Amino acid sequence: MTASAAPNRHSESMQRSALRRLRIAVATALFAGLVSTLVGPHGRAQETVGHWLASTQFVASLLAVATGASLSLACILIVVAALLIGRVYCAAVCPFGVFQDIIARIADSIRRRKGILPYAPPLTWIRQLFLWGSVATVLMGFGGFTIALLDPYGNFGRIVSILFRPLIGTADRAAAGAAQLAGIPWHASPALPWGGLGVVALPAAILSLIIVLAAFRGRLYCNTVCPVGALLGLFSRRAAFRITIDRRTCRKCGECLRACKAQCIDLRNSAIDYSRCVACCDCLGVCENHSVEYRFAWKRDTGHGSAPLSSPIDSAKQPVSNTVADPQRRTFIATAAVAIVASIGGAKLTAAEKPNDQPLKRGQQNRLLRPISPPGSVSVDRFLARCVSCQLCVGACPTNVLQPSFREYGLSGVSKPHLDFSTGACEFDCRRCGEVCPSGAIGLLDLAEKQATRIGVVHFEASKCLVLTSGTACTICSEKCPTKAVRTVPVSGGLRLPEIQPLLCIGCGTCEHACPAKPQRAITVIGRRYHNRARKAVEGRIAAPATASISSVVRSTSQKREPVIM
Repeated sequence: MTASAAPNRHSESMQRSALRRLRIAVATALFAGLVSTLVGPHGRAQETVGHWLASTQFVASLLAVATGASLSLACILIVVAALLIGRVYCAAVCPFGVFQDIIARIADSIRRRKGILPYAPPLTWIRQLFLWGSVATVLMGFGGFTIALLDPYGNFGRIVSILFRPLIGTADRAAAGAAQLAGIPWHASPALPWGGLGVVALPAAILSLIIVLAAFRGRLYCNTVCPVGALLGLFSRRAAFRITIDRRTCRKCGECLRACKAQCIDLRNSAIDYSRCVACCDCLGVCENHSVEYRFAWKRDTGHGSAPLSSPIDSAKQPVSNTVADPQRRTFIATAAVAIVASIGGAKLTAAEKPNDQPLKRGQQNRLLRPISPPGSVSVDRFLARCVSCQLCVGACPTNVLQPSFREYGLSGVSKPHLDFSTGACEFDCRRCGEVCPSGAIGLLDLAEKQATRIGVVHFEASKCLVLTSGTACTICSEKCPTKAVRTVPVSGGLRLPEIQPLLCIGCGTCEHACPAKPQRAITVIGRRYHNRARKAVEGRIAAPATASISSVVRSTSQKREPVIM
């Protein structure tokens, strides 16, 4: 090698390393931004950034565009990027992929050396099974469950919010206690409720699977289970810019295998399976002979004698075949992409409001205690179809009333947020869940519209009220109610009992959360399957009744039934 060639080689090595550093910088910024938003409520500026970052995720963006909730073009840009420069979404944008890289790096540090992941034959049939199985379930109307279970961003959100968020809060409060003992001012975060065993089970199982796969097989999950990775792999195999291996100078040293996390480099044949390459650029710059290059690959390079850049190996004898795709294959890919968008857009995502205010029959109250979906979700069915279960709204909720579900919605709603009034109430002036939702599952309502949206209706059982059970004067439910749907009427003995006006109730749960009756609250909120609008209280329109006896109030309350809220 001449003296003039050495600086050129050094310059080329620096350029290759720059691509890797750029990927790491982008991945770190996006990952840190999403984690900071998921772990708890913050200021409006940070939540706006969190919403923007979440909108860059493929499935959330695809749902938002397909349903008309947003004009986000992130899903289109991700596909275009896969056609031009490969699966950079998997390498830098997807937090679940970055999370797997972190686990792999920790595993290498524990082993005190980076393990070599040799080339592994592609498990194409598994990838196709998960991809087209997901499309099939969406077409059959089970898209909400499939998306929530397999969407990589949704899985990441569940792990961070359900498992890590309470741990971080506990550590913060412990640090605050230690700081106060040392005389250092420290504002501790409020206590966060832990999810039940059923809520924790799914993210814990997924986390365990990811730890095992990432520690021993790198990005195996991304290239076998993840339907987003399988879909982008169909496009990235014909990317314009690709990592290639020059067979003339390659000495089979194995440094590229040591750097590769996707097991997609067939060093024996100097070939790369581009459908599995996540474009992390880790293999660039590690080769002393600079045989691994990143170059434009839509034209064959006939001047070197190296493997053609349009395909790593054209011989039928090679295990990796990247021959030029025929028109039928391209048509198939395009049709599949259109089918996914169309099916998601038409899979029960625009459920019409169907209020049904018929008298409630005896024995129906427990059957109608449905989970309550957030204001702006329009209906339970629409919410379940659009929600990716990322838990971003759970982290943004200032009162912690939004909690992940287990059995409340049924199988299709596992881990999707519902309003739990045992932990908080929906603030009258708050719209944060709608502000951060990236998929359009929770629409951003005007404040006046949100304050009139009826997501549930109040129900009062006088036999459980402290006024009757212990003779204690209590009016906290009427004092807290922001819509005047709960007021108190005088009864004998100088006491007052709640009286409800169901048409004024929006189902915010303020009364239920404040009710001190134990073990069961006397006043509760029954969720509406389809949301509608509540009436506004008009001063002077509701006349106070004359003083009644306690026995008559109990008798009238037990006979009066609330309207059906299906």
